[in-house]
Amino acid sequence: MGKRGCRRIGAHRIQGTILAASLLAFAGCGPSAEVLLVQPQLTGWQREIRLLSESVHWAPGESGSRVLAEFPLPGAVRGQPMYLLYLLVPSGAGDWPVTPEVDGGVSGFMIQTRGRHAGLASIVEGQVIAGIAPEGPQAARELRLRVTCDDGSRLEGWLRALRNDRRLRQFESRERPVDVEALVGRQVARPARSRPAP
Repeated sequence: MGKRGCRRIGAHRIQGTILAASLLAFAGCGPSAEVLLVQPQLTGWQREIRLLSESVHWAPGESGSRVLAEFPLPGAVRGQPMYLLYLLVPSGAGDWPVTPEVDGGVSGFMIQTRGRHAGLASIVEGQVIAGIAPEGPQAARELRLRVTCDDGSRLEGWLRALRNDRRLRQFESRERPVDVEALVGRQVARPARSRPAP
């Protein structure tokens, strides 16, 4: 094997070591998600909020993965969720754009569950960098996101989701079926208009 081949193997080993170190950092103690929520439409302490969570789940779906992050009150890592982030993300690893109207990209919503500003905001633009969706009952999927919602809110941070099909089914079918159905309906590509007959 020539020097060029040795250099390639060395580069792959270095990349593998860096990836392994970052996964060990993810697997250590601490939160499974950290996101900065910026709400320029608000004033005071709610304008910029750092959200942490130990409750982040994913499950495979028909055209990708479904991801749910449940964030408690700012400053806590566990407790009743005050913010819910739900995403539909392609299964493969990649840098995926937000494409709410078309299947094949990222779509989703953020919900504030209580308080004066409670409600749902749809994610309308941004990017999600996702690792591959692995096999196995306790498989973890890592994501980094930078997205904007239709109310002007912005979310930036990372998630480490553990596979939990049961929790996703419960959220989608019992807790927020209308919101999930509306999101999935918007994701279907619209057919091209047919030309009028001559």
